[in-house]
Amino acid sequence: MVVNRSPHLPDHDEKLLAALAADGRASLVDLASAAGLTPGRASRRLETLIAERVVHIHLELAPAALGYHARANLWLRVHPSAKAVGRVLARMPEVGFAVALSGRNNLLAAVHCRDLDELFEFTSDRVGTLPGVESADLSPVHRQIKQAATLVAGERLKDDRR
Repeated sequence: MVVNRSPHLPDHDEKLLAALAADGRASLVDLASAAGLTPGRASRRLETLIAERVVHIHLELAPAALGYHARANLWLRVHPSAKAVGRVLARMPEVGFAVALSGRNNLLAAVHCRDLDELFEFTSDRVGTLPGVESADLSPVHRQIKQAATLVAGERLKDDRR
């Protein structure tokens, strides 16, 4: 994903980024060919573009393929003085996404656990005991259709380009 294209990128960088945007799984050989570079030079250019924050690599995974079969949205009501709850949630490995909201529930976390027992223990023993958590509602995800910009088919991400 290209985040900040400078108007002064060399032509070979533009070609390299276009090839990467077209196929994020392209090999260095393919990227080099598209940009008119050697694979070693393409690798160094890509490393530089990442280090200079011109390019940001984003990876999507299907949680079920990794053994995470219990997913849920956790809607929390947190006392306004307990702002640290959001930061604590964001650092928990089970939480893939956390956001502050307005309204009755002022914190939302997307949670992935291996099974329902782990989900129960996570919500009751780890989240429910955090200071400032006043209430929690759990919305289980029974079937996921889309994740970010990618369709989901069973336990795999679907490549809709084919």
